Amino acid sequence: MISMNRHFLPPFLTVLVLLLLSMLVISAGCLKDSSVHVSSMTVGAEKVTGAEVTMNVTTDIQNMYGVSSGISRVQLKAYNTESGLMVAEKTSDAGFLGVRGSGSVSQALVLPRKGSYRLVSTIYENNQRKGQGEITVYSLERLTPDNQKTGLTISDIDFLVRKVEGDRVNIQTDVYFTNDDPEESGAFTIEVKAKEEDARLLADKQQATVDSIRPGATKVSGVTLTVPDQYNYVFEVLVWKDDVIIKRGEGNVRLRPGQIVSKDTQFVTKEIETSKFVQGSGEPALSPQPYTTMNSPGFAVPLALLALGSLAVFIHIRRRDP
Repeated sequence: MISMNRHFLPPFLTVLVLLLLSMLVISAGCLKDSSVHVSSMTVGAEKVTGAEVTMNVTTDIQNMYGVSSGISRVQLKAYNTESGLMVAEKTSDAGFLGVRGSGSVSQALVLPRKGSYRLVSTIYENNQRKGQGEITVYSLERLTPDNQKTGLTISDIDFLVRKVEGDRVNIQTDVYFTNDDPEESGAFTIEVKAKEEDARLLADKQQATVDSIRPGATKVSGVTLTVPDQYNYVFEVLVWKDDVIIKRGEGNVRLRPGQIVSKDTQFVTKEIETSKFVQGSGEPALSPQPYTTMNSPGFAVPLALLALGSLAVFIHIRRRDP
């Protein structure tokens, strides 16, 4: 009897074996039915140049149920939204997700700094497509290049007449700069150009170096330009730093303003007495100039001719009948 009992397993061992077999069966089914999805996607501009943008795309993935049977891969593609053409692609490993595991993959794509793009992340496991997610980025040309980012602002521009000599005017341009950055701005260069308002011809340009500005402080820097009198100008201000234009501004100086009077018939221009605006000069001001007008044809010329004709007839009659 004792020898026969040795060939039988205790009841608890039998139950344990059955339980292990059941788990193996269930696990085998989970291996076949595992499902991996894209749970979220985030995008950031890592680097911006004048021509390209390096986008950092993070794809979060989740195994919804079962056990992953291999290494998951994330394939990221960028499509131009206008043409539909693929412009960039990158594939990276996401690792082994395990039972209901999750992972995250960050990938960098270099895209042209122009237009909009659809970013598509596709998940593969054992060369089988499991899930997909996408996000769209718009108007990359609106992103400011890294070398043009600055806290400097042009808060105001003043124009002062320093000298009038003949038909030439010396105009001092004072530009007010405010540093809104938490750090000092560092030294930079400004370039001021005077362009005739209509033809955009360059009348003069000058440069000046501006010392570093403290955080929250404002500094005034000016240059003097010499331009022909009695013209209207656009004064452009360019801020240069490390051979890059980081800021632009402009103002108008109208030394010969005009307006339309009696619609479609008359254009009136006003001559500005520029010498009256000279700052710190003891030179006497010239006498005011009158308005000048450009009239459309009227009755003044015919009436004058009629008067001259009448006068000639009168003289002829007097000569015949003294």
